[in-house]
Amino acid sequence: MGKKDDNKANRQYNNQMRRLINILIGIRDRKRGKVRNEFRQNLDANHPNFIFEADTENDTYKAIGITHEAETFGKKNMPLKRNPKRGKSEPSYIRNGIIETGHKNYGRKKIKNMDFSPEDKPNVKSKIRNYKKERKKKK
Repeated sequence: MGKKDDNKANRQYNNQMRRLINILIGIRDRKRGKVRNEFRQNLDANHPNFIFEADTENDTYKAIGITHEAETFGKKNMPLKRNPKRGKSEPSYIRNGIIETGHKNYGRKKIKNMDFSPEDKPNVKSKIRNYKKERKKKK
């Protein structure tokens, strides 16, 4: 009987700890902005964007623009090894800078047939990481 009671007590303790951890993770995500990692159509630019963060306070998304142009506003864009849209072979690029616009400027549905290739993911992650570092410095 003693072993069963100990196991039950351990399970209850573990469940309580999991709940506490999930609450703390939720608080952390609320402060930073909710992580999204999805493609949506930007209705203003009529281009797909990779949304990496949603700011719930200001109702905005932070996104990386994807385009077919080698230059945007006189600045060179970062080339991708493979077009994120499946089945397309034309060259594509990641725009310079981060796009921050309201939820209303994006389509309601995620674009499901888009993803970054394994060769491109490190470049995208580094762009996001550099943006977050700069934002942290400014605060």
